[in-house]
Amino acid sequence: MGRLILTRVGVGLLLLAAASILIFLGVAALPGDAAQAALGQQATPALLHQLRHDFGLDRPLLTQYWDWLSGFAHGDLGRSLPSGQPVSDVVGDKLRNSAVLAGLTLLVLIPLSVVLGVLSATWRGGPLDHATAGTTLALISTPEFVVGTLLAVVLGVWLGWFQPVSLIDSSRPVLDQLSAFMLPLLALLAATSAQTIRMVRTGVMEELDSEYVQFARLKGASERRVLVSHVLPNSVGPTIQILAFNAAWLVGGIVVIENVFQFPGLGSTLTFAVQSRDLPTVQAIAMLIALVYVVLFLLADVAGILANPRLRRGSVR
Repeated sequence: MGRLILTRVGVGLLLLAAASILIFLGVAALPGDAAQAALGQQATPALLHQLRHDFGLDRPLLTQYWDWLSGFAHGDLGRSLPSGQPVSDVVGDKLRNSAVLAGLTLLVLIPLSVVLGVLSATWRGGPLDHATAGTTLALISTPEFVVGTLLAVVLGVWLGWFQPVSLIDSSRPVLDQLSAFMLPLLALLAATSAQTIRMVRTGVMEELDSEYVQFARLKGASERRVLVSHVLPNSVGPTIQILAFNAAWLVGGIVVIENVFQFPGLGSTLTFAVQSRDLPTVQAIAMLIALVYVVLFLLADVAGILANPRLRRGSVR
């Protein structure tokens, strides 16, 4: 089992290396002159030359890539082209806001998805199952920016329950401004919970239809005992994997949702950095997102290994 986990870690590191190459080359291929965009109307040939030299834009691509990657590995995210500030300062508060939004979403997503998925599978064909199936199918079929826009119009503008635009004061504690998180939170829940509920339901149904569950019923075990003692313990591993995969998707979904509500997080910062050709900021945010993706998928793999009795005993290699 230990060797299998180390193999997964090695694959994760290779994926991060590949992602870093793709991110660097993709950002380098963005159209336009980053130095020209940073200086604007003050861009004289001398200033352009000096800025390119200060930020290493005049060096070979391989050298630029190595300097950027080694700096990132040591916690140095570089400096923002337009402002000259460290990228860590530019994304600091934004990273905190996005982390709080993602954490709140997961805090609601996990119990909601597990409970509805288990109940739908247990009472399959009933009113709750039909209602859940119809609602989740509608949410899966609707793009997240459409859901976000509808929530902003209905709950924010028409009903006035929440702020249609997420205004957050960085000088105040985040927990005192939770109302600004509500609409992005609901939009992310709508985008992530639908698929999660359906996958949890499918996994629990497979366990309910398995031979060992049928055998337990033949021995006289009650449905509650079957569910608690047999189905749920064997569904833990797949359920953790499902939640980890959707948490990884959540990181990418935040980019879209934050722009819908003008939420001051990594997503809106990434969009502005692309528009202003702030290459170091784009690279840093994209690499942070890739790092979270790989870590979450790695955790999902490890959870699947630990939840599999044969892999724990080392009988499967």
